[in-house]
Amino acid sequence: MGASPSRPLEQSPSSSEGENHRVKYASYTTQGFRPHMEDALAVELDLDATTSFFGVYDGHGGAEVAMYCAKRFHTMLLEDVDYINNLPNAITSVCFRLDDDLQRSNEWRESLNPCANRNCLTNICANLHHFTEDYVPPSYEGSTACVVIIRGNQIVVGNVGDSRCVLSKNGQAISLSFDHKPHHEAERERIQRAGGHVFLRRILGMLATSRAIGDFAYKQNRNMPPSQQMVTCVPDIRVENITDDTEFLVIASDGVWDGMRNNNVVQFGEENLRETCEKLVGHCLHSNDNATAILVKFKPIEEDPDEVASARDEHQHNPEGGDEQLDINNDND
Repeated sequence: MGASPSRPLEQSPSSSEGENHRVKYASYTTQGFRPHMEDALAVELDLDATTSFFGVYDGHGGAEVAMYCAKRFHTMLLEDVDYINNLPNAITSVCFRLDDDLQRSNEWRESLNPCANRNCLTNICANLHHFTEDYVPPSYEGSTACVVIIRGNQIVVGNVGDSRCVLSKNGQAISLSFDHKPHHEAERERIQRAGGHVFLRRILGMLATSRAIGDFAYKQNRNMPPSQQMVTCVPDIRVENITDDTEFLVIASDGVWDGMRNNNVVQFGEENLRETCEKLVGHCLHSNDNATAILVKFKPIEEDPDEVASARDEHQHNPEGGDEQLDINNDND
């Protein structure tokens, strides 16, 4: 093994930005001092007509699980039977479906590098053993997942692992996720019940997060259901209402949070989101890790014209309640 670089590696950082009628966002990701880039992210401003999706995936032991999560999480979410009426259930279902894909065969890896032409038939034949019973799931490769779905007047956050989402509301930082660390009491107790132990704040002295997609070496207790393994993919879910004082949120990998407290985030809510996101990540380059952040800024809540017209019609048909109806019209829920 070579020595760690003394400065961030020269792989170009990547950034993106965009907006729709409800939010605008910027993302920034950099390899930092690590020899490999294992973070991934996904943004779908218009997952459907009323829904925006943002996800950060921090891989370990390799980049492929994180890349697969970034490619498939939001598409699986769209396919889920609970997508329309129960997003928390849908998020949980997707986490387990991703784990199932990783366990079943090597097809998930192949999907990351699809064949470009018909000549790939030779490669398929040469690699048929990947699709047989000899397939071994990724034992020590996995990924966190911190996803944010914005729909209507709600923010729904699902989190597996130690990537984090923090909301700025009226100038105050509000954590919308919980870091799944092995030394936390509830996590440690589950690890011990499954036959493991925590050493140096890591599972068996190796893994620094207690929940992840993948990492099947830590999911081998046949007497325990998937939710009770040393490492589980069960997400924590948080639902937060969007109000007039909801300003922006940050979703980031632990390479950002290792060098920054939640309260520090509120100072980064400037107008130029791309530059702000770059400053946010640059502030933490000393963390010796990949660093990825998505900054989502909420636009002022606008009244739905159809709702305003409906309320106006109701007022005209019920003039005795005029003052109350006008007050309701001016509320921004």
